[in-house]
Amino acid sequence: MLILWILLWVIGTLLLTADFRSPSARWASATTFLFGAAGMSLVIGEQIKPLFDNNSNIFQYFLLVENITWFISEYLAPYAFIFFALIYSKLIPSKYIRVLKFFLLIPIIGMLVFYPVHPTFIIPYHITTFWVVPYILVGIVLLIWSYILEKNPFIKKSRLSTCLGFVPFMIIVLITCYFLRIMGIEESWRYNYWIVVFLFSVCITSLFRFGFVGARLRVQRQSLNYSIQRILAETSVMNHGVKNDLGKIKLYCEKIKEYAITTNQRELQESIDVVLQAHEKMQKNMMRIQQQTKDQKLYIEEYRVMDMVERSLHQLGIKLKSTDIEVVRKCSDHSLTMLCDHVLIEEVIYNIILNAIEAMPCGGKLTIQVDEIRKDILLIIKDTGIGISKEHFPRILEPFFSTKSNPRENFGLGLSFCYNVINKHGGKIDFYSKNKKGTTVYLAFPKKKGRVLWKRFVS
Repeated sequence: MLILWILLWVIGTLLLTADFRSPSARWASATTFLFGAAGMSLVIGEQIKPLFDNNSNIFQYFLLVENITWFISEYLAPYAFIFFALIYSKLIPSKYIRVLKFFLLIPIIGMLVFYPVHPTFIIPYHITTFWVVPYILVGIVLLIWSYILEKNPFIKKSRLSTCLGFVPFMIIVLITCYFLRIMGIEESWRYNYWIVVFLFSVCITSLFRFGFVGARLRVQRQSLNYSIQRILAETSVMNHGVKNDLGKIKLYCEKIKEYAITTNQRELQESIDVVLQAHEKMQKNMMRIQQQTKDQKLYIEEYRVMDMVERSLHQLGIKLKSTDIEVVRKCSDHSLTMLCDHVLIEEVIYNIILNAIEAMPCGGKLTIQVDEIRKDILLIIKDTGIGISKEHFPRILEPFFSTKSNPRENFGLGLSFCYNVINKHGGKIDFYSKNKKGTTVYLAFPKKKGRVLWKRFVS
């Protein structure tokens, strides 16, 4: 039972570490911590308490702790689980959830009043089952139903891993801790050890891959945020210094050119013109770097999503016409709007579509899909191009990383710029790519202004 206790509390700790700000992660963590209290209760009752049979005061203390932890695991853990499912599924409006927090406490308070934890704690399973079973069954149904309704394939994977972890675990808990006990079979709960090991395995695997209860342990994203912040600071300093030096170069070149004209030195004039052209090119490159690395200020207003898509496509019209690329638009509601800075979002869409075009030099199919998923707007841009190799895929969002063949024209800032803008909008960006088969980019944005501002704050 010690292992059961440790594993469940390790899972709870990992969920809190992965995404402490997420209410669903906190409730999932609470669920595992509270169920883990059963293991703690058994360790106290079977291993620690017998050591103090001769000391009644310490014995009574451990007896009280054993009863409290058992009460927590039997009554509060199902309560935590149903609220985890309610919040994680996003199927029930938050105003009703706030009411349910108090309403669903009534059976627990009743059990505490009529069956107190001290001096003798008794769990009347024939009564407890009538309210615990609905809590657990409703929670299981909510988790499964949220997976079925999910349209975003990346979130769907996370929901699947959550169902794989929690649904079997809760079914086994329901059978061994409640149904079989009603039938007089008391020791069956000891087999829960194996289902806890399974839950632990699913949790560890999913956290590092595509998420568990909506949380991810993605060191790459954290380091990316740090890299972008560092680049913002360093680039502004570099821009200031280089601009000053470029200004001096231009000033002295113009003086030399004026002298060359006065003295009729044609060869010197041509040489200075070459230097001035190089200066102009450097100036433009510095402007491009500054534009893509500066800390963007958002001007949030409501805009139609398809209008922003069409404007981005229009800017790339010449490139699209020069290639054999078929553009497919999919949108169930062309009047769909979102709160955003349309200039920056159009730049994001432009960059992603440009990457898709450049990935299909021999033509292909470009699919742009706009959809609405509960509280988010989903924009999917899919190409049938060359894709991204496995060795390059983990680095695609890194600033100054580029796989393109013309490094003088591409600084590797396009996708890091996109990530920064989307992050500021409280949105998410994900990629799915197969080498030589194409790439799909998923952009998710919150619909409501309050959620935009809150996500910007917590990010």
